[in-house]
Amino acid sequence: MRFFFIFFLLLFHYTHIAAQNHKIDSLKEQLYIVNNPDSQGTIQNQLSTEHIRIRELDTAESYAHQALSVGIKISNPIIISESYLNFGNINYIKWKAPEAIAYYQKVDSVLFKNNIINITLLKSKYNIGNLLYREVQDSLDLTKIKKYFTEVLDIAIQLKDTIQQSNTHIRLGDLHVSKNEYDKALTYYNKAELLTKNNDSTSLAKLYWALANVYAKKNDKVNSRNYIYKRYNLVKDKKETNAKAHANWVHGHLLFMIEDYKQAIHHHELSIKLYESLKYKDFGRLAGASDVIYKSYEKTGDYKKAFDFLKKAMIYNDSAVSINKRNKVEELETKYQTEKKEQEIALLKSQKELAEQQKKSQRNLYMGGMGITTLVGIFLFVLYRNRQKTNKKLKKLDKAKSHFFSNISHELRTPLTLISGPIQNKLDDKNLTDKDRSDFELVLNNSNRISELVNQLLDISKIEAGSMTLSLQKVHPMQQINAIIKDFEYATGLKNINFLTYINNHEEEGWLDRDAVHKIVTNLVSNAIKYTPENGSIIFNAHIKKHKLFIDIKNTGDGLTKEQRQLVFKRFYQTHSEQSGSGVGLALVNELIKLHEGNITVDSRLNEWTSFNLSISLDKKSIKNAKVIEDNTNIDNTSPYQNHYEVTNTSSNKTDTDHTNEELPIALIVEDNKDLNHLLQENFKNHYKVISAQDGLEGYELALQYIPDIIISDIMMPKKDGIELTNELKNDERTSHIPIILLTAKAGEENELSGLQIGADEYITKPFNQKILTTKASNLITIRKKLQLRYSQEVILTPKDIAITPIDENFLNKVQKVLDKQLIESSFSVEEFSKAIGMSRMQLHRKLKALTGLTSSEFVRSQRLKLAAQLLQSSDTNISQVGYAVGFNDHSYFTKCFKEMYACTPTEYAIKDS
Repeated sequence: MRFFFIFFLLLFHYTHIAAQNHKIDSLKEQLYIVNNPDSQGTIQNQLSTEHIRIRELDTAESYAHQALSVGIKISNPIIISESYLNFGNINYIKWKAPEAIAYYQKVDSVLFKNNIINITLLKSKYNIGNLLYREVQDSLDLTKIKKYFTEVLDIAIQLKDTIQQSNTHIRLGDLHVSKNEYDKALTYYNKAELLTKNNDSTSLAKLYWALANVYAKKNDKVNSRNYIYKRYNLVKDKKETNAKAHANWVHGHLLFMIEDYKQAIHHHELSIKLYESLKYKDFGRLAGASDVIYKSYEKTGDYKKAFDFLKKAMIYNDSAVSINKRNKVEELETKYQTEKKEQEIALLKSQKELAEQQKKSQRNLYMGGMGITTLVGIFLFVLYRNRQKTNKKLKKLDKAKSHFFSNISHELRTPLTLISGPIQNKLDDKNLTDKDRSDFELVLNNSNRISELVNQLLDISKIEAGSMTLSLQKVHPMQQINAIIKDFEYATGLKNINFLTYINNHEEEGWLDRDAVHKIVTNLVSNAIKYTPENGSIIFNAHIKKHKLFIDIKNTGDGLTKEQRQLVFKRFYQTHSEQSGSGVGLALVNELIKLHEGNITVDSRLNEWTSFNLSISLDKKSIKNAKVIEDNTNIDNTSPYQNHYEVTNTSSNKTDTDHTNEELPIALIVEDNKDLNHLLQENFKNHYKVISAQDGLEGYELALQYIPDIIISDIMMPKKDGIELTNELKNDERTSHIPIILLTAKAGEENELSGLQIGADEYITKPFNQKILTTKASNLITIRKKLQLRYSQEVILTPKDIAITPIDENFLNKVQKVLDKQLIESSFSVEEFSKAIGMSRMQLHRKLKALTGLTSSEFVRSQRLKLAAQLLQSSDTNISQVGYAVGFNDHSYFTKCFKEMYACTPTEYAIKDS
């Protein structure tokens, strides 16, 4: 019987292979006949697909490469995307999730660019969802996986593919079942039921199983039973004996699940009869059926029958081979017991002799053991002492290296500055030849690398000397980390690296040193990018659990040997001699993590991937020798992206004296990344009133509305980028005076020059040091204040003396013309002033405040007093008439204001300058 079963199984197998090979041969013949590149690429992709089905992956990969080459050559997005789908499926089968996801995302990218929605796109997105669920479901929020299946559903609806719509609804329901969200799961299953056609028995059977399962979990036996019988009625009339047996077997299991033991026994007994009638007996199914019957009888209290079927289950569970093995074991056991008894008899006979011999042996063993123990002790002591000496020497050598490089680092800073300065001047020369420019850029880049190494060496020296202490602040760790890694998207894009990030717990707070975490994450991500080949993948995973921050960074590449993994955190060690680097970065990361009461490990598979896994404490009590900064711990209970600035009341008043010189300057943050936006707000909120925008268009509108004192903007943003925003603001006389700092991931002098040429005051490359950013912002505002002070101290000052830009100069000239005509009118008010200039009252107030340090009313008054001072110097006009001539109706008020500004009365001023 076994022979016939194997024979038919092999016959079916080879028949299937023959049919498959016939299809492949037919496709190959077509490939040789056709001359059309479109047809060639399509057939090559079909051949790749067929070879994937029979698991000939190397051949499948070869055909996929051929198809991809044809597709790229003729610019056919359909062929290109199908090739990428085949590459993704090959890596899926090989369990290479990052590579598979990278190819599926390429499918998405190619079809999106060409505005194509087809079954290839649907399959790629569906597979991404499945891979994410399989690979990272423990640490990834299921809502992110749900996003992919929701996109699949949208595509299936557009393609009118009801079967795929039904399957996707079932998959979405399964996600909610895994989270014990049974009602949400039912919503999707019910939608799938509406879409599934009655003639599609396979999909219906799958759906009814899912519904029966979820209702059983909800303890709703009525509905569960309903779908159990719906499924049974769908499959019970199968003609094949095996199919009938399987239908009753599944039905029995489902009935047992809802505790219908009687019916479960009935259907399983029927399945046993059907399976027994087959030539090949499926002992696994028979054992499973007997096991359920045994448990059902046990539940109903019929222990005799339960015992009978338990024995049957045990019998079925043994195949012919296992029965033979069991008999062999019993035979060996009998032999062993016989030999054991014979040995016991012999042992009893020689017991006396053995006792005497044992005493003698024990004495000899004791003496020998003492000698061996002494020798081993001496050996271990010598070995231990030698190791101690070696370790001391190694530590001393490491310390000497660090001390040497620390001393040299201090000495290098001055010559590095002297090198980079003249080189930068040379690069500013427009007449520089391309070769000279390339050479100078090479020198400057290497100078910057040495500067970075110098800083790292100094940090390590501080840690060794015990002089580096952490400055702990209460922050949102995940928001800071997300902001840091976003800065690397441009660098990964240059190498076409698939950069996947999974970051949870955005709202959770913790205590950490911002600068230390910045250095840790920057070094690890930079290291991953450096060693990841083009078209490779990096997965960045971060989450918080029990007051600890966990970060995992995994990248594809050459990997590390066991020896390299042991030495990778050692100072000055380089894993690859051909790669650039000093071997200091990972050593610094390791030391900083230790200061944060954490640890870091590395794992790798040669020629496949490398993974760094770290954890640090977020509990300030557990971190020793750290300075706690309490001032910045008052984080708003509101949304982290809510503006910190409350709109100032701008209702019409006679004067603007409500605004004092002590009021905080307004900073506008324009950044589309929410975490980085919030991080910048936190950085500026203690010394500025902060308003924020999520894109360039919103930033432009807020700039016109509030006329801020400084703007910090990203370059790459939706709706309106940072370059366009800067250009528009610098060419608008309402905002031309506002200093603007641009942030970007695009490094290089050309990008910086383009930003500065349109009027940006500063250009900072990501990732940046937050202290440097705040210092530059403060310096720009200080420069404006110096110009304001100059205005207040000079009697006669032309517009170009205090203007920042030509637009500002034109604005001040316009102001001067208005004042020349209307200043002497005592009725001339701030409202008339703003109308004449063409700005709102608040815009004029903010503009004048920025340029002169005075409010609108204070500015008009100062202009009148300056005109009065000129008249007192240049004419013999009566002092009271001077006051009326410049627009003061009250002589005593004129005298008071004049004395406040010039520290003397008009009479004293006229006498002093006569």
